[in-house]
Amino acid sequence: MPKVLIVSYYAPPVGMAGVMRVTKLAKFLPRFNWQPIILTTKPIAYYHYDFGLLDDLKDIKIYRSETLDLARLSYLLKLPRPAVKASTGKLSLITNFLFFPDAKSPWIRFAYNLGKKIIETEKPDVIFASAPPFSTHLVGFKLKQKYQLPLIVDYRDPWPTGFVVPPNPHRKRLEKLRKEIISKADIVTAVNRVCAEQINCPQAQIIENGFDPDEFAQPAFKLSGFSIVYTGIIWENIKELSLIAEAVTDIPDVKIVLVAKADTQSLSQLKKYKNIEYIGTRPHSETMSIMKGASLLLYLSKPNQIVGIKLYEYLGAGKPILGVCDEYNDAVRLIENHRVGLNVSFKKDEIRNAIELAQNDKYPYNPIGIDHYNRINQTKKLSEIFNNLIK
Repeated sequence: MPKVLIVSYYAPPVGMAGVMRVTKLAKFLPRFNWQPIILTTKPIAYYHYDFGLLDDLKDIKIYRSETLDLARLSYLLKLPRPAVKASTGKLSLITNFLFFPDAKSPWIRFAYNLGKKIIETEKPDVIFASAPPFSTHLVGFKLKQKYQLPLIVDYRDPWPTGFVVPPNPHRKRLEKLRKEIISKADIVTAVNRVCAEQINCPQAQIIENGFDPDEFAQPAFKLSGFSIVYTGIIWENIKELSLIAEAVTDIPDVKIVLVAKADTQSLSQLKKYKNIEYIGTRPHSETMSIMKGASLLLYLSKPNQIVGIKLYEYLGAGKPILGVCDEYNDAVRLIENHRVGLNVSFKKDEIRNAIELAQNDKYPYNPIGIDHYNRINQTKKLSEIFNNLIK
């Protein structure tokens, strides 16, 4: 069985959206005769750990290198999670200014040295480096140069126009480096066509995000009343969630269930709404079960985000979706094209009308083409890219 070395700064048991792509691709690659090996970091300070995700990787070798970036140092210093969130938030712009290509660059040397040992021991056939952080691509690039192995660079977000905008002095250097990596990689993959366009790589092969069908084979979690479920991070969408709560405050039996991470300040703002139920962060498998038990799934667009990974998981849950977006973007198109719900703007009357339609079983939900986003199908496509590289 040929082997692929997957280079990813983020990996389980860290629990976050960026972990899912690598985790699920690695889980299903053996079905297509590829053995994954993962190169990642030693434990880092992060706001959510989900040890259940390691079950997906139980038969996969995971190598963890040292790093001296802020997240690792915070872990070694045993800083409490609130302090980690506060410090990383304040220092993110500073560290991105001080380090190149990003704040995780202290990992590059450690990952490269461990990567050499892995390659000499495991003899992988290809390297798959998934970013952000984009230091990951430099690790893959350096290993490719030394061992002449085929390299696939994967873009989960565009660069340098991702969530953390790089400082002005670095942008031209980043664009130059990105161009060099793309030109010298054997294959470039991206999560969607918009991302490929934003990195100026029209030849990129598209491997969308998706959902794991195994996670939706479990029973639905029983929720009372008409439950509108929202998953993700709360502090970025406090204003929008408050607006939605106000729009349906006098509709009996309607509640907004937040399966998400919230800080103390965000929770204090939401407590005044009696129709909001805060469940908090749950293991990923349990979150999928809660999605299945929802009456309606709520998706909110975020600045600089093309399509959030949870929208693909919503597709797998098999429940109608309410998209609240103020612009016509890829998330809106996805909901419309697959006939899985409605999109409205951030206006109370539009939100209220859509929810009343759902309550009265008049909501549009006639899904088509959903299986395209099955992680098994996405992994098959990636395995075919690997196969073509080693012919």
